[in-house]
Amino acid sequence: MLERYALSPMKDLWTLEAQYAQWLRVELAALAALEELGLIPQGVSGEIRSRAKIDVQRIQELEREIGHDLVAFLWAFEEQVGEPGRWLHFGLTSSDVKDTALALILREALELLLRKVSRLKGVLGDLAQRFRDTPIVGRTHGQWAEPTTVGHKVLVWYDELGRVEGRLRRALEEISVGKLSGAVGTHAYFPPQAEELALRELGLRPCPVASQVIARDRHAEVVFALASAASLVEKMALEVRHLSRAEVAEVEEGQPEGSSAMPHKRNPILSERLCGLARVVRAAVEPMLEDNALWHERDMSHSAVERVLLPQCFLLVDYMLDRAERLLRELRVHPETMRKTLEASLDVPFSEGLLLALVRAGMGRREAHELVAQLSAEAVRSGRSLAEAARSEPQVLEKLTAEELSEIFSLPQTLRNVKVSFDRVFSRGYNALGHG
Repeated sequence: MLERYALSPMKDLWTLEAQYAQWLRVELAALAALEELGLIPQGVSGEIRSRAKIDVQRIQELEREIGHDLVAFLWAFEEQVGEPGRWLHFGLTSSDVKDTALALILREALELLLRKVSRLKGVLGDLAQRFRDTPIVGRTHGQWAEPTTVGHKVLVWYDELGRVEGRLRRALEEISVGKLSGAVGTHAYFPPQAEELALRELGLRPCPVASQVIARDRHAEVVFALASAASLVEKMALEVRHLSRAEVAEVEEGQPEGSSAMPHKRNPILSERLCGLARVVRAAVEPMLEDNALWHERDMSHSAVERVLLPQCFLLVDYMLDRAERLLRELRVHPETMRKTLEASLDVPFSEGLLLALVRAGMGRREAHELVAQLSAEAVRSGRSLAEAARSEPQVLEKLTAEELSEIFSLPQTLRNVKVSFDRVFSRGYNALGHG
């Protein structure tokens, strides 16, 4: 079923063949470093490189026979290359190869996600600017609140995406380390100089200190960054779902799905799918954190967790970012419906403005609050707007002029400072193309 959400090129990073290719890459870099230091015969790495071909089937056959994936990998290549193959893995342990290769895969996977984040940022920036002045009733606790704009809603997502991008970049930095220091990490048979040379060729930094494995807090940080991306996608999709409800109908998906039973349905299926997938990604954070506590210098309890969760999380977040871009690029926004909703709200979203105007005019806050609450309830009950109720209330007329009341219930006046948020966000170097 995961294939349903697997997109290339992300899914191509997590195949067995791709894994073996990275293992071989690490082994060859290690051999080249040992050669450069004169610790093994010259020409070994080049000879192996020229002869080695990844034979997934043979490696799998050997693994079934001996029960160890990396030993099977080494035996398969030794069969292929003959005598020079005896130098493979010289001074190394399995985790040297696996952890370093995993860092290479994670780095490439994070770079793919960052490119999708950049594209999504461009879509959000455009959407925020296009609808920056389009009014919509705000909602808190599912109830009408102060008016806001569609662009302001989107700007909140745009701003958060910048933080998601920062987390992914920090995760990329933290995971870009390798380890070629042998069993328990003491460099007993693979010297630090060789590690530095090999990792430089691979574009990684040496892990400053390691046991037999690279500490798993780095990998947990990667998954937390992925979970934060999934959480933002869910936030956006959830808002689309709410605003797509039949009784709201202020936005809708570009390609809503119908029903097998009810032909009239226009269901926000993509948004619902994205919300569901976010739950799966978030659930991975706890076991990845638990992977950090291993027995002594290492055990294997983390291995199975990572084999399942790392490919799963990267595939799902890659899919979610891709589909979130489509969702928002194709989103249908209905300003006329938003305007009708504001009109149907009977001016109650302007209650705070009335409250504060009465306080400024000298009325006690408690008295003003109780009065405006009473007028708002009367407006809803009678179907008469709060503005009308206020204009016929003697206590209000004692404090406020007709001109002041008109200003309180003026939508442009209420939204006059929305542009400040745009100025603050875009002044930090963001632009509609999504580059910061």
